[in-house]
Amino acid sequence: MTNYDTIGDWRIRINGNEHGVPHVHVAFKDGSRVSVAIETCEILAGGVSPAKRLTDVFINIAVNKAKYLTEYRRLNP
Repeated sequence: MTNYDTIGDWRIRINGNEHGVPHVHVAFKDGSRVSVAIETCEILAGGVSPAKRLTDVFINIAVNKAKYLTEYRRLNP
């Protein structure tokens, strides 16, 4: 598992032994959680309210897409 620094009120984590499309897990300080596809920023599971809290998450994933895909593939060969 790889945890990245907390940004605002959320943190991104990438797990090993995963399945399906490459994705990250986003945990918010209030306990909300979402799984987001790295390549498309589609929400795969979970939810957060209000949805605008995800704007910075999506920007971060888009900016760091290559890094997150590389790490996902390293942990999930």
